[in-house]
Amino acid sequence: MALLTLQQAPPAAPPALAESLLLAGKLQPALRLAEQQARAHPDDPHALTLLGRIRLAWPAFGRYQADTLLTRAAALDTADPEPCYYLGLVGLKLAGDDGEAIARRGLGCAIARNPDYRDAWALWTTLYRDAGDRSEMVDILTRHGGSPSADLWRAGLMVELRRYDEAAPILESLARARPDDPAPRAWLARALYEQGRDSEASAMYDQALAHACADTGEVLWHQVRSIATPGERSAYAVAGATGREALLRVFWASRNPDLAAPLNARVGEHFRRLAKAHRLFALLHPQSRYHHSRARRTVLGGLGAPSGIDLEAIRAGIAGQRQARVADQAVAAGVAGRLDAPGEETENLEDGLDDRGRVLVRQGEPDERSVWSGDAETWRYARPEGELQVTFARRTADGGGDEVVTPVVAGEYAAAQYLLSTDRPSLAATLRFSFWPAAFRSDTGHATELVLFPDQVRAIAALFDSTGREAARDSATDRPLRLLAPAGRYLLALDADRDGRSGRFRGTIPLPAYGWDSLAVSSLLVSSGDVAPQRPALEAAAPPALRLPADRPLRVYAEVYGLTAAGGAVRYDAVYRFERAGGGFLGLRARSHVTTIAFNRERAEANPAIETLVIDPGRLPRGHYRLTLETHDTVRGTRAASAALEFDLR
Repeated sequence: MALLTLQQAPPAAPPALAESLLLAGKLQPALRLAEQQARAHPDDPHALTLLGRIRLAWPAFGRYQADTLLTRAAALDTADPEPCYYLGLVGLKLAGDDGEAIARRGLGCAIARNPDYRDAWALWTTLYRDAGDRSEMVDILTRHGGSPSADLWRAGLMVELRRYDEAAPILESLARARPDDPAPRAWLARALYEQGRDSEASAMYDQALAHACADTGEVLWHQVRSIATPGERSAYAVAGATGREALLRVFWASRNPDLAAPLNARVGEHFRRLAKAHRLFALLHPQSRYHHSRARRTVLGGLGAPSGIDLEAIRAGIAGQRQARVADQAVAAGVAGRLDAPGEETENLEDGLDDRGRVLVRQGEPDERSVWSGDAETWRYARPEGELQVTFARRTADGGGDEVVTPVVAGEYAAAQYLLSTDRPSLAATLRFSFWPAAFRSDTGHATELVLFPDQVRAIAALFDSTGREAARDSATDRPLRLLAPAGRYLLALDADRDGRSGRFRGTIPLPAYGWDSLAVSSLLVSSGDVAPQRPALEAAAPPALRLPADRPLRVYAEVYGLTAAGGAVRYDAVYRFERAGGGFLGLRARSHVTTIAFNRERAEANPAIETLVIDPGRLPRGHYRLTLETHDTVRGTRAASAALEFDLR
């Protein structure tokens, strides 16, 4: 009988075991082994790096020891980027000005040795960088000329430095070598926009958007996210690679300030605002605890926790220092919680801008700017609905730091929230106008006709589909606009002009599907007076803003689709519901009053069947009405209803 001998695996070498313990979070035994290894081999850069990594994972007091160990390891091995990389992480963990300097030294060293090492480049972009820092990194990346990533990053820094003539050949070469990569074209477009060469930039940007699915570095999104709404951010997060192009095209279509212009001026304006904001209001302290800790912002009274601050104290330059000391004491006492919890960072870090820069990119230059000192200022924006005011003060470091929103009077907190969640073009919309839509089946039945009834103005309208492409367009003066497109959900853009003033509307609108065989009811049309029961006549007589005189007859018109014919006729019930909002008492909403008018219809076979009603003056009291039409096909037994139409009888 054979004997089986069980052999144990040889024990792991001390460095490998220490590495395993570190990865498992067992720091004490890992430290003992690593220290033994470092004592036995004091000039071994790998042993020093491992020990430095363990000290990095230690509570805060171990990070300066990690700095010394990793700096020595990097000096012993001048080719390995690993100790430099972890030195950069030490600086990021330490934060503050000291941490910033250590992080810059470590990450710059790692990139110099290997620009593609882990996420060293992405981490470096989170550091503050002035013109000198950018130029230094350009020189580092130049040593790796021919590396696509290094060339792209180098050219991007040149664009930020406004060295456009040097950046262009590099980006053009990358675009030729990598035709499916949108990043080089995105940077070229930015450079052209910043120079005011919008026509060339627009063509280049369109090429970049066409390859957005291959934007692995998300360059296109990073260029625009500083003005994105919360909803757009959420949509991008779930869009995936295949949905990026459509999202970005809709993004810009919704911001086009002038449908009649050959180019979307908002795109170029955005890039020029962005360049100006980075030139004037770049983030000075990206490693500040303020930007990484909601708790610290709460104690300091930042926008995330509105506590306000005394303006006189700001002017005296003492409030920031006093509240920073309070924050430090709270942190030391353990009441502020973790300072580096994930997900607590401000959007300032993402944009690389203080709050003045973030507002500038979204809203443009303020209409009035009052600078109190080198540490505080107030901006005011005039809007049709009123003036918006916001104050900024240096709050992110003891006695200074970056200027962030600091509400000082009532209304500033809400104004700041609005200014930092919306954006607007410089082309102001000063005209208030109204319009109402109606939808009908096209003559062919394969599309839906959207009819828009604006006030008596010159108007132009366009529909953009889910891919951001224009699906329909029309313009007119003093007549309805007609847009024909397949059923679906669209972005509706509508510009109006009257007496030299312009206004615009941007929003989504559904176009219902009206088939030949399924029962459906079109939108409702209303008019006053003796109007023939024909759609062109009612469209021509449509009331502005849906306000009708109560002393004239009221005509209602609709089209009923898909009625079933029997014996050459269609039979259906039509029920009109006029719901009038009653007057309230002491601000309370009163119960509505409903007037119902019903008919049993039998008509010659038609698709559509024209359904119309005339109400004599005095039958409906004056007021605000919500009208719907319900139909019941008595042959097939199916039911359908129109969308509600709201109008006023005056």
